[in-house]
Amino acid sequence: MQVCSKYPGSIGELIQGKLDHIDVLVSCPINLYTTVRLFETNKPFERYKYEKSSMFFKNMLNRWGCSTYLNTLDFQIHSDIPNGKGFASSTADLCALYSCLTTIFRKNYDEWELAEECTKVEPTDSIVFKKMTMFDYKNGTYIKTLGEYIKFYSLCFVGEKNIDTVEFNKKALYPQKHIEDLIVLLEKGVSSSNYKYIFEASSQSIIRNQHRLKYDILPEVIRIREKTGGLGIIGAHSGNILGIVYDEKIRLSKAYKQLANHPLLKNHSAYALESITAW
Repeated sequence: MQVCSKYPGSIGELIQGKLDHIDVLVSCPINLYTTVRLFETNKPFERYKYEKSSMFFKNMLNRWGCSTYLNTLDFQIHSDIPNGKGFASSTADLCALYSCLTTIFRKNYDEWELAEECTKVEPTDSIVFKKMTMFDYKNGTYIKTLGEYIKFYSLCFVGEKNIDTVEFNKKALYPQKHIEDLIVLLEKGVSSSNYKYIFEASSQSIIRNQHRLKYDILPEVIRIREKTGGLGIIGAHSGNILGIVYDEKIRLSKAYKQLANHPLLKNHSAYALESITAW
């Protein structure tokens, strides 16, 4: 017996920062995917290649009282999501694995359970939820649904350096800036489908937290956004990706072509991506 499940990554975070005393984020899924295949075997060995997913796998089976299956189940992961850049590759792996496990053990798919177990393994993107959600990504103690995911397009610049989410958050980092005002702006934008508010909040969130993870390319990315008619900036607050957001695919395509020989691409890869609203 075997089951397969596919799950999207995310495009950094719309916003991230401090709400009262809690570090929260809001992320959106994109059209990059990981696929997990869970299967029966007498000698599991594939899963040991994936440290975080193996930890999650063991924790879930213990939670469900199914630990005997540790000796008879294995899984493989195939992912199109760049690792260590801020695309939520690990979160996507855990979510796809969870979907496989709920199928094979005939369990209800429980977003709260998933969020709780993911945060035991690593800081977790809010794409664990099927709707746009503000989430305490470290401990899972704060969860607030904002509304449906939104459709947008992004030209992303991805640096060469990899950043491990767990190790990054273990560092003695400067505290995140308070973002209560940006949360108000984001919520207003989501409730009214006003992208101007949403991506103003996103842009300010990146700028406001440069003291924690500095992007040397940010000034140039802002200039490109202004030149190409982008709505705002989106990026990873613990990764190596900055993106310019567009409301139309044709705008994204034109911007992508304009930057074919841009000096920025000497040390950065460019991705033309789009958000997804359901999967």
